[in-house]
Amino acid sequence: MENKQRINVSGYRGIWGETLTKEVVTLYTRAFVSFLKNKSEDPIILIGRDGRESGPEIREIILEELKSLGIKSIDGDIMPTPTVLFSVHKHGYTGAIIITASHNPIEYNGLKFVNDKALFTIKEEVDEINKYYEEEIKKSEQNGFDREFVAPGTLSQADEPRREIFQQENIRGDRSNEPIENPFQIPNFTKEHADKILENINVEAIRAKKFKIAVDMINASACVMDPYLFEKLGVEVYPLNNIPNGKFGHRPEPLRENLTDIENLVKEKNADIGFVHDPDADRLVVVNEKGVVVSEENSIALAIENILSKNPGKPIVLNLSTSQRGADVAEKYGSKTFRTKIGEGFVVEGMLTHNAIMSGEGNGGVIYPLINTARDSFVGLSLILELMAERNKKISELMDELPQYIIKKDKWSVVGVNLSEIYIKLKSIFSDAKIDEQDGIRFDFPDNSWIHLRPSNTEPIIRLFGEAKTQERIDFLFEEAKNIIKN
Repeated sequence: MENKQRINVSGYRGIWGETLTKEVVTLYTRAFVSFLKNKSEDPIILIGRDGRESGPEIREIILEELKSLGIKSIDGDIMPTPTVLFSVHKHGYTGAIIITASHNPIEYNGLKFVNDKALFTIKEEVDEINKYYEEEIKKSEQNGFDREFVAPGTLSQADEPRREIFQQENIRGDRSNEPIENPFQIPNFTKEHADKILENINVEAIRAKKFKIAVDMINASACVMDPYLFEKLGVEVYPLNNIPNGKFGHRPEPLRENLTDIENLVKEKNADIGFVHDPDADRLVVVNEKGVVVSEENSIALAIENILSKNPGKPIVLNLSTSQRGADVAEKYGSKTFRTKIGEGFVVEGMLTHNAIMSGEGNGGVIYPLINTARDSFVGLSLILELMAERNKKISELMDELPQYIIKKDKWSVVGVNLSEIYIKLKSIFSDAKIDEQDGIRFDFPDNSWIHLRPSNTEPIIRLFGEAKTQERIDFLFEEAKNIIKN
């Protein structure tokens, strides 16, 4: 097996048919089963996917492999990533496999693994899964591997009688062909998830405002959750890209240059706010009532403002590259901010360690453990609507009340770069800064400006993030750092 790529804390992502193949999917499924069998002799694994066109074929490969291994599996089909984690926790499943490439381009897909605690696998667990994967590679090299496998038709294409039989076969542990008097009913996972959100927000206040909302579902997993949630919130919805066929209406990363359609829709419909999901619906971007996409860093800051205003003094957790806005909001309410390495698993681990009331990441990832211990775009948008309703303010007014920073980001190839030398040189020129080296290196300056340099988890690049109160200050810091990196 020539492919040297392995999973990391962000999972496995590759181009379907090239770096992500039937062999990779099968062997990682076997490796994950070996990992889970250390937790339970009879594991139950939930399978969900983000709606990409290659998803049904990958799902079928996983389900067939689990069936051949005698493992109970539950086919959730298209499910938002936060719904998968919520469901593993609610139903006590042993783990889950999520078929997703997050915001990667349409030709990509991937795998993410959820452990028995309903959390993404952390580094030590990833290392263990990779160890089993290496063992499976050796076995496949010795015994041969059927690369000519063609996945059978997907459940979504099957007629209802065949679909029911397939679900029974995959749910039942004994795999017998005997009639089932009381066939197992797969829960309505998205309804359960949405209902949990509705139980923990001020639905009456939101319904009273009769908000008009534009929402871009990117033809992916949000399409199966948004309609029910918005109906219960009593809002008027103007949907965009709302058929979950994986034919993305634009490049899937929710950056402003990809979101002109939702900006135009907000203006055309005179909407109060617009929301944008990424394909697996764990990130949230906001469009204000003027039809302008605002920095995704604001999603977590607005959620923090909402929660800490009612729970002052409670700690929060953010990763090292997340905006200072949230930390400043926390300080306003007498709350401490703890910083972690980049990656949802590290943020959640920090949240649990510090018993934080909220955590998140600056990429639009809101984590509110009262509802879900995962980045959750549906939680994020609900908290923002609640904030607008309870304070009777437009989204642009709430944004203006947040601490204001100029954020800047850049990236470079890691080829020929000696990061250790760069870190030493940066320390020498930024001697007045507080230094954090738990993930790359971050410099915090007395004026609340900061920069953070680190290697990417998913690409062969190094990233530089930073913020300052003025454009001149952040430009200066980036220029100083760039001179070291380039030379």
